[in-house]
Amino acid sequence: MPKIELEKEIDLETVLKFATEKHKGQKRDNGDEYISHPIRVAKLVDEYKAKYSKNREVLVAAALLHDTLEDTYTSYRELSEKFGDVVASIVLELSTAKYGSKLIGKARYLAEKMQMMTNYALTIKLADRYDNICDLESTSNEKRIRTIDDTKFIVAYLEKERKLTKTQQLFVNIIKEKIKEF
Repeated sequence: MPKIELEKEIDLETVLKFATEKHKGQKRDNGDEYISHPIRVAKLVDEYKAKYSKNREVLVAAALLHDTLEDTYTSYRELSEKFGDVVASIVLELSTAKYGSKLIGKARYLAEKMQMMTNYALTIKLADRYDNICDLESTSNEKRIRTIDDTKFIVAYLEKERKLTKTQQLFVNIIKEKIKEF
């Protein structure tokens, strides 16, 4: 895959500071600072994909920022101006449209959206899904069951409807293994 031509240099320390500031005051269900989730997703992406990619900084930056458009007062324009159109576009791809999710159901919405994502965005979204599955012990039983059922649907849909890369299939496999623990 050719290297993406970036209009801005990406400094991952700056990206981390930005994401940390944007998620300030937000908490995970287990009480941890919210930024712990994007950091774990970025580490997963770096471990399983980015360290072998010519576009490591793009992938890790988008993973760190993946929830900023959806969960904070951050605009696409702000991301684009700070980190460039490529990173901002991937983050936009990763964002859930609340109305779409409510209209057809979150699992179907995500499965259909993920089927159409670029490979970079899908890899990050699968790392995000895996981290969310790993974090289920601190959630209510109702949320745990819903998340597991949604994830089973999404994974089955993707395996049927999309050709997955080796990294994406690896994430699907570790997600399936993690689900078995519940």
